[in-house]
Amino acid sequence: MALDREVQDAELATLVAGMAHEINNPITYVLGNLRELTGSCAAIAETLAAYRSELRRLAGEAAPARIDDLEAKLRDAGGLELVDELVTDATDGAARIRDLMRDLLSVSRSAQPARAPLQLETVLEQTLRLVARPLAARAELVRDFATTRVVEGDAAQLGQVFLNLLSNALDACAALPDRAHRISVRTRDTARGVRIEIDDSGAGIHPDERARVFVPFFTTKPTGAGTGLGLYLSRRIVRDHGGEIGFEPLESGTRFFVELPAA
Repeated sequence: MALDREVQDAELATLVAGMAHEINNPITYVLGNLRELTGSCAAIAETLAAYRSELRRLAGEAAPARIDDLEAKLRDAGGLELVDELVTDATDGAARIRDLMRDLLSVSRSAQPARAPLQLETVLEQTLRLVARPLAARAELVRDFATTRVVEGDAAQLGQVFLNLLSNALDACAALPDRAHRISVRTRDTARGVRIEIDDSGAGIHPDERARVFVPFFTTKPTGAGTGLGLYLSRRIVRDHGGEIGFEPLESGTRFFVELPAA
């Protein structure tokens, strides 16, 4: 029975990986073309502005009426502002498909983590450098590293977990833009190994949503801002390392924690 399940999982992983590959290729082209179209729209707007200026110079007092006649059809179609809006919406939609395929591909991969002795504070520092700019813009960072123990695991996979948690903390702070925020990253030794805590002073998680935090495709972010797979993937990675991940509501914000066994 277990073998049948493993075969089914492997077949599903192969199917998802193939679909992700087939969708990613055209989406990459679509995004590239949309970026080119964005540049073209800017050039068209600049050119039209130059035409208007030159027409005013040549036509004198008759210029406003002639310009209105020439641009009536463009205005009726919504103008270049509508073109910019449509291109932006299309780019956001294509980027969401790309991100979803990337996360689905991560879900389909069943490779075991590459085991090696790790100082988690080194992994955390590397991850903090990746979010240094948005973090500095949104919140005060507090480091409180006090662990002395080494864990055994995959630095890239655990870095993905910490990046997901830090990104969520930044999004939670951004949801309350009129407040001064703080994000704390803390490590401690435990009887079993190491505990990592990431606290934010953001909007928190509504009680009705807490049971679904780690459910795939569930997200509290606005449409287009997330795939809802980050925490699901993080839990898979942490459990593959023999650890646990969870969260605790704070008086203001949320604490996510990761507990890993010592090497």
